[in-house]
Amino acid sequence: PGMGVGVIVGDICTTNDGDRLEKTGAKVIQINTDKFGGDCHLSASLVMDSAQRLGCDDIDLLIVENIGNLVCPAEFDIGEDARAVVLSLTEGEDKPLKYPLMFQVADVAILNKIDLLPYLDADADLASDNMKKVHPHLPVFQISAKTEQGFEPWLEWLKVKVFEKTGKGL
Repeated sequence: PGMGVGVIVGDICTTNDGDRLEKTGAKVIQINTDKFGGDCHLSASLVMDSAQRLGCDDIDLLIVENIGNLVCPAEFDIGEDARAVVLSLTEGEDKPLKYPLMFQVADVAILNKIDLLPYLDADADLASDNMKKVHPHLPVFQISAKTEQGFEPWLEWLKVKVFEKTGKGL
């Protein structure tokens, strides 16, 4: 059997991401914060409650997508074993310098949408270098979620982390 994957998705409104992720076969639970003030981050207690409702007995990898911005989630510990930050190339190479805390507290960074390089006035290496300026030992994976370019090294990093935590090979 393959790896059991669960995802807790955080958004202020909508279930769009959760609906898309459910189609992959992962166990998914959606948290919307609009009902309690529209918080721009998830709290540890919300994550714990959602993990219990999801049922984690058959899950080897639990991914928590905190609400997607580069500021608010950086300041909150939600009990994660590793924290990944995703920067889309379209957001600009300067974002790690403008919002350094998110990159400083991350264990790994993903630079996404590199398939768009031919169409953008953007520099993927500069974006990666800027991440390393604020966190020198940060592993950075340049990927395309659309084409899956660059996914193998990122997936290998994840497999190592899961093995370190569970002792299970994938």
